[in-house]
Amino acid sequence: MEFVALCTCGLEGAVCIELKRLGFKIKMVTAGHIHFHGQLQDVPLLNLKLNSADRILIHMVSFQAHNFDDLYDGTQSAQWQQIVHQRANLVVEKVKVRNSKLSATGAIASVVKKAIYDKIKSTGKGDGTEYPLYVYLKNDLVSIMIDTTGKDALNKRGYRIKTSMAPLRETIAAALILLSHWDNETPLIDPFCGSGTIPIEAARIALRLLNNKRVFAFQEWPIFGDYHLDFHEKVVLKDKIISIGFDKDQQILKIADENAKRAGVRKNLLFHTKAFEDLRPFKEKLHVLTNPPFGIRLKEGDSKFYRNLSKITDLFPNSKICLITPRQDLEKFFACKAKKKFKFQNSGIWTWCYIFE
Repeated sequence: MEFVALCTCGLEGAVCIELKRLGFKIKMVTAGHIHFHGQLQDVPLLNLKLNSADRILIHMVSFQAHNFDDLYDGTQSAQWQQIVHQRANLVVEKVKVRNSKLSATGAIASVVKKAIYDKIKSTGKGDGTEYPLYVYLKNDLVSIMIDTTGKDALNKRGYRIKTSMAPLRETIAAALILLSHWDNETPLIDPFCGSGTIPIEAARIALRLLNNKRVFAFQEWPIFGDYHLDFHEKVVLKDKIISIGFDKDQQILKIADENAKRAGVRKNLLFHTKAFEDLRPFKEKLHVLTNPPFGIRLKEGDSKFYRNLSKITDLFPNSKICLITPRQDLEKFFACKAKKKFKFQNSGIWTWCYIFE
């Protein structure tokens, strides 16, 4: 069957890296959507193992619809009874329409639900087992999918209760680690670590930890039975230090420490209270990935901050350095050009990742 992994726009490559490592074949990539082939029994593995995806959807059907009769008939053409329980509670979580004759989202949701209930011979009075649905219409092409992940997206790992101001989502942090091609062995350094999301995600990736401190939608579906409860993977926990975070705020580092403990990686991290300006040069080979303060987190003058930040190449002369910023002109503050740069959506803001080597 066909799956669709949702992710942050601009970071699709990270999901592709993970899927290929797991042996899946990519069918198509569009903005924020990665289409790939798999089997129904792969649903637990995908939700538990993917670090950079936000949701895993099952693509049920695509068809052209110019009116509501087309929508009903096209929806009914899918084999819903193979996955959806007869006493299902269908919940249309999202209807997204672009350039299509059908535009009333509420009516679209109602027709889709009726067509599915009729297909599975249900009255629509379910037993509470929810099946979240995503409906997309673009140029009159309808695509309907079932969300296997559930109410909380995959960035909700379960370890981050408190955060610093404007932190990266966990899935974005993981995607940037993957796209920066960290080797999982070279120590990863974050000079502005805040509540620790980047160092924690690096440790989780290196240790191959599962996203198992939460509940997924598919766990309630009768078709899976107790399969998800039998999904285990032996993880060899390393005692070595995997990543190191620095921040000048001692209180936020206490939160980072608590988050690392909940994530199960505390012994693999070091957090130090130290301002960027007070760091001494690191001569060894390191992998630097950081989200420096900007916008509401940046209290001092913007240009002054970035001129000071440009010293990072002197602090880590033998390292790969990855900087995250909304500035398109970051390189004007540096003596060298970035080897690579790409942009992605971060809380609705187009943000750049610059990689210096």
